Amino acid sequence: MVADALWLLTARSRGGQHWLNNATCTVNAIEIAGQSQPVSLLEHQSKWQESYVASPRSTWLRYPRQEILRQVSPAWAQAIKLGSCAILGPLSALLKASKLDQAAIVANHLVSTNLYTDWSANEISTATDKLQSTYPQHPLMMRNICPQVNPELTESLLSTGWQLFPSRMIYLCDPQQASAWKHNHVRQDARLLDNTEVEVLTHEALQMQDIAVLQELYRQLFIDKHSYLNPDFSAAFFELCLETQFLEMHALRWQGRLVGVIGMYTHHENGWLTTPLIGYDTSLPKELGLYRRLMALLLKTAREKKLKLHYSSGASQFKRARGGTPHLEYTAIYNRHLSTTAVQSARIFGRLLSTFAPALLKKADGI
Repeated sequence: MVADALWLLTARSRGGQHWLNNATCTVNAIEIAGQSQPVSLLEHQSKWQESYVASPRSTWLRYPRQEILRQVSPAWAQAIKLGSCAILGPLSALLKASKLDQAAIVANHLVSTNLYTDWSANEISTATDKLQSTYPQHPLMMRNICPQVNPELTESLLSTGWQLFPSRMIYLCDPQQASAWKHNHVRQDARLLDNTEVEVLTHEALQMQDIAVLQELYRQLFIDKHSYLNPDFSAAFFELCLETQFLEMHALRWQGRLVGVIGMYTHHENGWLTTPLIGYDTSLPKELGLYRRLMALLLKTAREKKLKLHYSSGASQFKRARGGTPHLEYTAIYNRHLSTTAVQSARIFGRLLSTFAPALLKKADGI
């Protein structure tokens, strides 16, 4: 709670960019069920490099386009760029008309996966009334809504008039089930983790002077290898984590130097664990199995803490081979207080997403 309060207090005074280099949003607060929750807001049209955790435009338009271009040859890239303009142009117009990119995003800690309390319908209704009054010109939004993770919250949102727009495919696992440990890859990864060639460092073993290396390890994987639209955590964010355990940090050390990092985010009340931060030295041989070691540590920690594991999205084949089951995650939208144009544009945008996104997400993940 102290860590969350410090995150929010600082974000309110300095903006989201204090914690993320690519989240130029303001951060306000609202009380839900007696607890202060952040509300992020883009006051301007989002920039092309704005992280998807702050910008719906990056979530639904920019990031998918980048992922497609990243996976095709240069020869195909130009054709896809031209084709994507024809498809994304109308979607972009709908997004603008619906004002979704200027949404007030509730309980958004600017990480890939927010974990929530299962707030009741009454609590959501009260919060929705407050939010409409505070943000009369903005849609309301909640990221990371999954019925399998927050069944009561999902029902509370729907019963209060929120809509669900598909956003991504996620993977969930229950390490308390014996079946989770019967996968060959899980057993192999556990043996690899026990191999002392690479040392596992606990949170307490990490020092402030390690921050630059930890930040670089994360950036190598998520920014340099994958996308600049991923959260680009600042040095201040790493400092917050080391000081307060906003994320519980662990690292890998090989031949005397840090070569991997993982930050674990726990929601004890709801019984889930996830990792919004993971990275490793991508220049080292794959035989070291750094990513496998980090994910094995995540699974082991979830079992030890008797928590369910939210694998988040990406690396779908890897996660399915380690007990992850696919589920569709949604972004919840409330816009009944807006103009007819904004409401109708959002309805069309949501209908298109609901019609095409699930099949496309499954195909992209090989399901």
